[in-house]
Amino acid sequence: MLLAAALSLIPLAGCGFKSRTEPVLAAQKAAVTSGVSPSALFEDVADRAGIHFVHTSGATGKFYFVENTPAGCAFFDYDNDGWLDVFLVQSGPSEPPGTVTNRPRCALYHNNGNGTFTDVTAGSGLDTDLGYGQGVAVGDYDNDGYEDLFVTAYGGNHLLHNELGKREQEKGKGENALHPTPYTLHPLFKDVTAQMGLGKLHSTGYATSAAFGDYDNDGRLDLYVCYYTPWTWKADKPCHDPMNRPEYCTPEIYEAETHRLYHNDGTHFTDVSEKAGITKAKGRGLSVAFVDYDGDERQDIFVANDLTPNMLWHNNGNGTFTNVAVEAGCAYDSSGAVMAGMGIGVADYDHSGRESLYVGNFTNLPNMLYRNMGGGRFQDASAEAGLALPHMKFLTFGCEFMDYDADGWPDLFVANGHVQVHADTILEGVGYKERKQLFHNERNDAFREITDPALLGDLAVPTVARGLAIGDFDNDGRLDALVNNQNGPAQLFHNRDRSPNHWVSFKTVGTRSNRDGRHARFVLTAGGVRQTATVRGGSSYLSYSDPRVYFGLGPATRVTKVEVRWPSGRQDVLQDVPADASYIVTEGRGITGRLPTAQRP
Repeated sequence: MLLAAALSLIPLAGCGFKSRTEPVLAAQKAAVTSGVSPSALFEDVADRAGIHFVHTSGATGKFYFVENTPAGCAFFDYDNDGWLDVFLVQSGPSEPPGTVTNRPRCALYHNNGNGTFTDVTAGSGLDTDLGYGQGVAVGDYDNDGYEDLFVTAYGGNHLLHNELGKREQEKGKGENALHPTPYTLHPLFKDVTAQMGLGKLHSTGYATSAAFGDYDNDGRLDLYVCYYTPWTWKADKPCHDPMNRPEYCTPEIYEAETHRLYHNDGTHFTDVSEKAGITKAKGRGLSVAFVDYDGDERQDIFVANDLTPNMLWHNNGNGTFTNVAVEAGCAYDSSGAVMAGMGIGVADYDHSGRESLYVGNFTNLPNMLYRNMGGGRFQDASAEAGLALPHMKFLTFGCEFMDYDADGWPDLFVANGHVQVHADTILEGVGYKERKQLFHNERNDAFREITDPALLGDLAVPTVARGLAIGDFDNDGRLDALVNNQNGPAQLFHNRDRSPNHWVSFKTVGTRSNRDGRHARFVLTAGGVRQTATVRGGSSYLSYSDPRVYFGLGPATRVTKVEVRWPSGRQDVLQDVPADASYIVTEGRGITGRLPTAQRP
């Protein structure tokens, strides 16, 4: 139950959250003097906010196949201060590892809580060669209250343990001869890949997206890792465009790969791929999401594959999975054609109480909206939802549902960028660099693309986008976006929506369930409207979004009721919750604190 007194609490110590109050953000104050139109919905504030990251794929004109896929990004709160920090994956030289001596580093930016970020990569444990980086997954795999990182990279992945829990334990221990300053012994992150059983290379190690999720509901996060193809430098094939210029090859000339599922027993991860049945299918995996598509309270796994049928691994409840994508209607499009599956969006966009799937696709093919019809079935609703034709001149990687105007209906943010560097000259109306797309949910099972440049603001700037993460980085109640662009600067899009709509969000803390509260299902009623959402277990492309469950409330100023179904099976009920706040919800205890919020200008 919700206690009225709890609404004024600061986060409790047991939840591991620190409080900070910064009511007005510098980035918001500066919005009125920005270069975008006054009516722009999104503005790129990366430079002003202190994020000066530039990705490089290492491309030198040799057109190595591996150069096309990176790189991802993440919104996550590594220090539990209630403000989303930023992690950006770097790739660097694409030559064989033995020839690379000066690889640029991935980057960690700390959120200062005032609209700016500080680069804290140096000394963080992330300032090392993590290989040819592809993507990132985030999850508290050891339930110590701090989010850990899993970085996928060609030739070997990296599990990076968040050491702040150890730092907290060592505070106050004092100095001694052997350890003069205990608090500074540990970097922010420590590479525990081999120690935790994840050091063995699968095939040639061409991993892409990964996601943490608790598939057996034992309270510990397991790990699924997508693999693309057994590509090597020696096996790289020369390809050319119609004008006989060197160009990146179609993936069809490289065979598909099996993926990996790792079970977390609390002390290490065990590869259970064969035992679980995951190796029974191959696919050029590019993104993955845990989703209970059939409502049986067991996490299934959806994988978007590139020019191979998508996978829907149905959780049989006994440690095994069966690929039911064909029967469920999400392996192909409605005509039975194989799609170039890239990013994944997951949401109950139609208020059916069921989460549907959105999948990015190649130029001249529709992005796919697989509408969850119930009974374990999906329907290709791309055309009827108005999402097929607007995509035809674009190539989508990162994509996420996000209610950008807080009206209570999830919209779509789509990050585009081609893979053929000569696309401008061989495909009519198509560019190598492409603008972002924003689709507004019209509440009638259809979406409307916003194309007015004055409204798109900096979304209209063409880039070669790959990773996309969604999150409210400034805690002002409007969802923002982070994009990692190939061979260009990262973008941080501040949401400048001026609608008077209200909102609420929830940060989950599991007790019997996994500490992240991942897969907790929320059913919220406000203003007579019922919405559902779950704590994400993977989405978008190579990236990780804000784990808080966000609901736009439209004109409603209070939430009548919130039902929370935890992975453990426990159900908590919150009643009469004030809007325009971000709450900490602890399993079995209800609301135990609030995260800092900022006033919108």
